[in-house]
Amino acid sequence: MSLKQIFLGLLILIGLFACKNDEAQSTPSDFYVALPSPPVKMVNTSGTWLVYEMHIKTPSVQKVDISNAENELLTYTDFNSSEDMHLASIWLPFPENGWNVSQLNHRFTYLDAMGNEKEFDFNLTLPSDFPDPITIQFPVPHGVWIAEGAPGANSYHTRALFSYPEPIFDEDQNGYLFGNNPQRYAIDYALLIDGLPYENDGTQLSDWHCYNLPILAAEGGTVVFTRSDIPDNQTPGELDYETGIDNATGNVVYIKHPDGSIGTYCHMVPNSVLVEVGDEVTTGQEIGRLGNSGNSFGPHLHMHVLTNPENQSITEYSDGFFMESLPYRFADFTKLGALPPGYLDESPLVPFVPTMSESCQHQLPSESDVIEF
Repeated sequence: MSLKQIFLGLLILIGLFACKNDEAQSTPSDFYVALPSPPVKMVNTSGTWLVYEMHIKTPSVQKVDISNAENELLTYTDFNSSEDMHLASIWLPFPENGWNVSQLNHRFTYLDAMGNEKEFDFNLTLPSDFPDPITIQFPVPHGVWIAEGAPGANSYHTRALFSYPEPIFDEDQNGYLFGNNPQRYAIDYALLIDGLPYENDGTQLSDWHCYNLPILAAEGGTVVFTRSDIPDNQTPGELDYETGIDNATGNVVYIKHPDGSIGTYCHMVPNSVLVEVGDEVTTGQEIGRLGNSGNSFGPHLHMHVLTNPENQSITEYSDGFFMESLPYRFADFTKLGALPPGYLDESPLVPFVPTMSESCQHQLPSESDVIEF
């Protein structure tokens, strides 16, 4: 069963949201680079990271060498490319005391339209301080859960894109933006009992241990959008209907937090949403039931947090796709081990056996961690 396919591919959306890099570069006519949102500092069970994404428009890009002063940090080649559009999802280990020089140097090696190898230098000034992410509670009941697609350099959530019909030129950055990724720090939650996500062969929704469990508000706030009329896909591993910008996240609830960020809860059981727009909810309050609606190939909860510095409204179903994502953290959980990425794609499944019991505070799980809380 593939939960990975929930958001894979480029969904064509129309919207405009851009991070304004404070340092426009002197750009040749065949190379452009821009950031859709500012760099952030985040902590997961794999370490502490500086995370940012670059949108690059050029015929062909081969690599980017990233350095800080004289220190070489990373040579990146794993671009997600389509024609002359290239995405780089950068995860740099964050030094304990930060960097001595608050500028990262990027030297791109690329090919122009004639196949000539060229170089372009791009400098990124880092903020003087990185705010702490908000701390939220888990949006599902206590138990042992696999954190599918949790934040990591190669997570399918990290590397996804909801694309614009055409690249949008950002004059402040002198570069092009291709779309948004509202789910860069999302987690797909599936409950494990006796090391498995389901009983029998998993072909019925009721086989899955997490199906129809309560979904809990991870942070209190005001409900700003809901939808509850999208059917569940009845056979795990298959879609019963086509999905697009009008139903991809299934039945959803959006909750605006006191700091302006927005918690997003997806794929609920139809007609299970218990809250309405304008309701004030408290942390831990049940808001619906965990289902398999929308672009979902197995029962699970997809949850992420949106940033909303321009205080945009969510009045239409697809409005949430126009925003960028925000890292967050959990106060406490226990890591029991990790499963291979794509574990839920294989059949028959091998039961998970704990390999550790590591207490984790003020951080996020990493991709495919198995956690208990």
